[in-house]
Amino acid sequence: MNAPKILILKFSALGDVVHTLPFAATIRKSLPDSHITWMVEERYQDLLRGNPDIDEVLPLRTKVWRKNWTRKSLIEILGTIRTLRQGNFDIAFDLHGLLKSGIIAKLTGAPTRVGFHQKNCKEKISSLFTNHQAAYMPGGLHVVDMYLKLLQSALGKVTERKLFPLNVPDEANKKITSFFDQHPDLTSRPIIAINPGAGFESKQWELVRFAELADRISKELNYSIMLTWGPGEEFKVKKISSYMKQQNWIAPPTSILESIVLYKRMELLVSCDSGPLHLSAAENIPTVSIFGPTDPVRNGAYGINHKVVYKVLSCSFCWKKTCPLGTKECMDQVTVDEVFRAVEQQTKNIPS
Repeated sequence: MNAPKILILKFSALGDVVHTLPFAATIRKSLPDSHITWMVEERYQDLLRGNPDIDEVLPLRTKVWRKNWTRKSLIEILGTIRTLRQGNFDIAFDLHGLLKSGIIAKLTGAPTRVGFHQKNCKEKISSLFTNHQAAYMPGGLHVVDMYLKLLQSALGKVTERKLFPLNVPDEANKKITSFFDQHPDLTSRPIIAINPGAGFESKQWELVRFAELADRISKELNYSIMLTWGPGEEFKVKKISSYMKQQNWIAPPTSILESIVLYKRMELLVSCDSGPLHLSAAENIPTVSIFGPTDPVRNGAYGINHKVVYKVLSCSFCWKKTCPLGTKECMDQVTVDEVFRAVEQQTKNIPS
């Protein structure tokens, strides 16, 4: 099969989409004549625009459909299924291991539907909808490498390309450049970004601790502090700013592509397990991250120049959106001093 039609099913979230970019790059290198389609939630589709490894992007609107269950939504869903069937895909890769993704893989009609071993699926029932499963992968692998092993199980020998192409339009560069031009005090010192947001509550660190950390970085390490945020998170950075004693700057509202430009102006990012963490890692920006319910070995910042601070408890890496014990002990035990020391060590590796 020299020129197969291939479908990648990786819908969300931001960090997961970023982690899948080497999967597409490896397919392109290994099967250069293949036609590669990627189905992704529409709010993340801009990440794939202009990607040399992707021939077609199919946006999915499940978030909209769930909130607006109407006749129009049903028509859209049926239209999406029809588009999938008309794609005549030879291979569909389910990189989620969810019931939803398994059903969609089946609906494509692709003769080969590739997924994880049942024990590696987030929802084991999803394995019923794939007809080629990778061998079981024990712990200790980053998800980027898990995806590539799954690919190898289906295609045989592949030429790995651990690349993260992210294309940013000129308009995004202009907007961020304009913001920095308007804040010369901010750029008078090198900048460290603090991003307090995370996909769910159990992954979040206390805002007052971020404020204390930011004050120490500003005063003791002589960096400007940029507080960054995503949709629905502005109140968090405003609280951090109000808690701080040192001067700080709140980032402007940004799209995903604009935020890439913003982070590229940073010397370092401090974050919990979040989309910005993985965007920054993809752009080779040094990071310090704080982990709790998710496993940094599997889902941490990928590559070099990254440090992670976390505690191993009896209940660590539960992957729950809210702490089952109601304590968030895994996050609360991470101290400001521990994160500060990690930041200090990272700054010693930054060229002056």
